[in-house]
Amino acid sequence: MQGLGIIIELLMFVVDHQFAKEVTQKDIENNIEKLKKYPWFQDYLKNGQYRELITHHKDVRHRIGKFKTEKLDHVHYNAKCHGKLEKVLERYN
Repeated sequence: MQGLGIIIELLMFVVDHQFAKEVTQKDIENNIEKLKKYPWFQDYLKNGQYRELITHHKDVRHRIGKFKTEKLDHVHYNAKCHGKLEKVLERYN
């Protein structure tokens, strides 16, 4: 019975790590560059407090890095990312 518990824990560990995206500084930089072409993101950068969070806050930058760069041009995904970024900015503002 104990062997089954170990197998289940191992399976859960593999699944957790399979879906967890490791965010790199390059991911964050690429996404910020791509987001700069959208008016809503430009507005965030014009706001001094939000700009500071985007530039320096670990959790805000991690959220930006988790966005899928190749999907940012899709309208619905972009709107979803906008909402997620807005929430994290408001949380730390």
